[in-house]
Amino acid sequence: MSFAAWPMTPAVKRFLIVNGAVWLVLVISVNWMDALALHDHLALTPERVYPGLELWQLFTYMWLHSTADFSHILFNSLFLWMFGGALEQAWGTRAFTRFYLTCGIGAGFVVFVIGSIFHPDLATVGASGAIYGLVVAWAIVFPDRVIYFFGLFPIKGKYFALFPIGYALVDFLMRGSGVSHSAHLGGLAIGALLVTGYWRPSRLYNRARYMWLRRKLTVVEGGKKNKKPPPGGGYWH
Repeated sequence: MSFAAWPMTPAVKRFLIVNGAVWLVLVISVNWMDALALHDHLALTPERVYPGLELWQLFTYMWLHSTADFSHILFNSLFLWMFGGALEQAWGTRAFTRFYLTCGIGAGFVVFVIGSIFHPDLATVGASGAIYGLVVAWAIVFPDRVIYFFGLFPIKGKYFALFPIGYALVDFLMRGSGVSHSAHLGGLAIGALLVTGYWRPSRLYNRARYMWLRRKLTVVEGGKKNKKPPPGGGYWH
C-alpha cells in the first residue's frame, strides 16, 4: 500500500503506545503471573458495570486486547494507523481524539446494553469499536482517494473501506464466535452518525426536507418530468 496515504500522527502514535504498553502489562500479569484481577476489573463485563457499578469499564475495555491472540492487537493497531492518521490531519488532533474516544465509549455502551440481555457475564476487550468508527469515517470523508493496494492495484477509499466493514457484517450474519459483533456494528453506526451529523434530529429533519423539496422542484410538462424547463414554458412544481 502507498505509505504516503497513511501518516503517523501524534494522537495515533500515543494511542498505539498506550495499547502496546497495556497489552504488554497484561501479557505479563495474566500469562506469566496468573494475576487476573487487573484484566477482570478493566475488561467490559456487563454485570460488573451494572449492578457492580464498575462504570470505568465502558472506557478501559478499549485499551485492552487478547493476551492469547497476538493478531487481535496487531490488526487493530494496523487499522488505527491506516485510517486514523489521515482523519487526524483533516480534523486536527483534539477533534480526532474526541471522535475516537466517543466511538470507543459509545460502542462499549452498545456492548453493555446487548450483553446485559444475552451474556451479562461475558467480558469484552479491544479497540475494535473505535477502529470501525474510524473506518466508516474514512470512507465518508475520503471516498474518492485512490490507494495503491499492495503498491500495485489502485482502489478508491470507499471501496477499500468496504473490506473491514464487509467482514464485520458477514461475520455477524454467520454468527462467528470470539468476536464482539455489538462492538463492531456499534462503532460503525456511531462513527457514521457522528461524521454525517445525523445524530442531531435537526440535521436528519433538514436532510429529509431537502430530499422532499428536491422531488417537488422538478419541471413538469404534460405529466412528464424533465431535467430542464422547455423553451418558452414549463413551471416548477
